[in-house]
Amino acid sequence: MKSNVILSATLLLAMTEGGNAADVLVKAKPAEYVKLCAAYGPGFFMIPGTDTCLRVGGYARFEAYVDAVGGFTPLLTSTVPQGFNGAGAGGLGYPFRDGDDSSLFTRSRGVLDLDARTQTDYGILRSFIRWGVSWDTTNGVNAGPGLAPYFERAFMQFGGFTFGYTQSLFDTGYDYFFTTPFAGSNRWTTVMAYTASFDNGVSTTLSLEDAANRTTGVQMVGSTPQIWYNINSSVTGLGYSNFAAGQAVPDIIGNIRIDQSWGTALVSGALHQVGALAPLYAGFVPGLETSSTWGWALGGTVEIKLPALAAGDSLFVQANYAKGAVSYAGLSASTQVQARGVGAVNLSQVGPSIVGTGAFYTVADAVAVNALGDYDLTTSWAVAGQFRHYWTPGLRSAVYVGYASYDVPRNIVAGFDFNISQVGLNTIWSPVKNIDIGAELLYTKIDGQVPLGSYRAIGETGASIGTLAGGSTDLWSGGIRIQRNF
Repeated sequence: MKSNVILSATLLLAMTEGGNAADVLVKAKPAEYVKLCAAYGPGFFMIPGTDTCLRVGGYARFEAYVDAVGGFTPLLTSTVPQGFNGAGAGGLGYPFRDGDDSSLFTRSRGVLDLDARTQTDYGILRSFIRWGVSWDTTNGVNAGPGLAPYFERAFMQFGGFTFGYTQSLFDTGYDYFFTTPFAGSNRWTTVMAYTASFDNGVSTTLSLEDAANRTTGVQMVGSTPQIWYNINSSVTGLGYSNFAAGQAVPDIIGNIRIDQSWGTALVSGALHQVGALAPLYAGFVPGLETSSTWGWALGGTVEIKLPALAAGDSLFVQANYAKGAVSYAGLSASTQVQARGVGAVNLSQVGPSIVGTGAFYTVADAVAVNALGDYDLTTSWAVAGQFRHYWTPGLRSAVYVGYASYDVPRNIVAGFDFNISQVGLNTIWSPVKNIDIGAELLYTKIDGQVPLGSYRAIGETGASIGTLAGGSTDLWSGGIRIQRNF
């Protein structure tokens, strides 16, 4: 018993000494309070133990659309194929619309962004990311509701350089509307750019940008030479054989920009390589032989602030011209995906016959011009304007007018050019800070020079091949958005 008492006392003493030693190792340091970084603007704070300032932001959003899908994009473009397939067993793909296709869509989205900045001897080192997830009425073609990832920005800036995924340096990115208009360039892409800043708000930028994000297509067919407008048809819809070759050279972007108290002006230019595979009917195995030429684009944007009307009022106008680089004129109504077709064909059954009304046109950077596999560049141009007015500090409206044109080479066949015109109106109410409740209405019209019909192309064997193209159509679309920013 005496031995047990001595052993217990020894263990107790050892535990006490061990506990005291542990207390010394984890002794708390004086509290380090979070410091604000006022130099970078509201919301920035210094990460404890570092010299980096961070701002955490984001939003929660609810949207509902009629005859449009996520982003308020009207059901008139191949960038929204999920709008052209219903949930049932029937139905065809884009551009066909039929009775089982949805006309009402909803989306809920949550987005988080992180903005980190550090002052260095070479200026500010900045990194920015923005990403999130969405829950949509349809999660893809002929699919039901589901979750989809969302990615918008991931870039770094240092000493005048920008690296990463962000707004193309060809654009300003201005848009007072929920939708991305058909007219004008507004593209997110991967960039490697350098900006030199001068006095009086003048800067100039040279940017190398991922050409894959700007490539539309080279329209040819694989087995027999046919007039360019021959279009493939299947249960997935209408389209064309895309003979675009892979990226070999990035797009080369240059701009001159001025930012003043009155507003902003930007003039930009782009070079875009158009690569094409040699088709089978020209005696080549596609992929073994390629050729390339250069497309190009010019653009200009002016935003003018109008405080004399009301605080926050502004107007901007954008104009673009592109040859062999249709993305720089728009025509896709998307910041991330390029359209290879516009229009919608509404199907209905009259007795045993199926009747289609509407319009369908292909969009490409280049099209085949003969049976030798030669191709020529398309041309496109766009002009658009938006005006925003604050009725009160918490209530604002915007008006949009835009026009875009697409032309095929004159030495092919006249008549398959088209124009897109749009007008829109939105109103947004902010009853308290950081919440927006808005509604938007958009009218889009596609005009072509020939009626929708089955046009014939002649293959090298002399066979007559039918293709559906042409027509004109219009659409009212819109929806509501409720968003809480933080």
